[in-house]
Amino acid sequence: MKKMNLVLLTAGTMALAVCNSNPQNEHGDHDHEHHEEIEEREGAHDHSQMEEHHKEMEGEESMHRQHESIRDNFTHQDIIILDNPYTASDAVNRELKAVVHKYLEMKNALVKDHISEVDKAAADMVEKVAAVDESTLKGKGKNTWQQHASLYTGKLAEMQHTTSLEEKRSYFSHISEIVYCTVKSFGLKDNMELYATYCPMAFDNKGAYWLSENREVRNPYFGAKMLKCGKVKEEL
Repeated sequence: MKKMNLVLLTAGTMALAVCNSNPQNEHGDHDHEHHEEIEEREGAHDHSQMEEHHKEMEGEESMHRQHESIRDNFTHQDIIILDNPYTASDAVNRELKAVVHKYLEMKNALVKDHISEVDKAAADMVEKVAAVDESTLKGKGKNTWQQHASLYTGKLAEMQHTTSLEEKRSYFSHISEIVYCTVKSFGLKDNMELYATYCPMAFDNKGAYWLSENREVRNPYFGAKMLKCGKVKEEL
């Protein structure tokens, strides 16, 4: 009887051990599979983020190379252009954009060969430059705008003292380079459609750039004489 009880007790203990072990193994396998699934998801997510970051970096480098290639072709190499745009206040941004809009009016007047409109736009642009409140600008932003403002003021004054369209167009080419650097340095392309366009035949084939509010080429250096001469080099 004792032997039978011992056998039954032993069998019961083994059965209990087997029952207890099976759920543990199943649960362990499930945890392992779940962990691998999480790792796969996290790995895919990390890889996706890395690819996205890489694309952003490539885009920034491409944009940097693009504006550097244009900048390198400028006649005037002393104009400051910031690699990383300075974030000015909304008020200052509006004032800077007002300067650009007056520049575009001047460009359109040159396209039409209309000298009095060129002079009016130049005078208006002088006022818009003076109206920019630089008191809120700091560091590189302030230094950059002070240089640009000084260049604008000097070149616009000289332009107003000239009498021929050809002379005014020469000053306009310099002002165009300053405007390009202002737009780039202060990130003014937001909510503005701007294109850097190049005419290789301007000024006895020396070439010159200008900024336009649309892709359609309307050449301010030749006007009606060669209205379509030029090519868009960069969308700002």
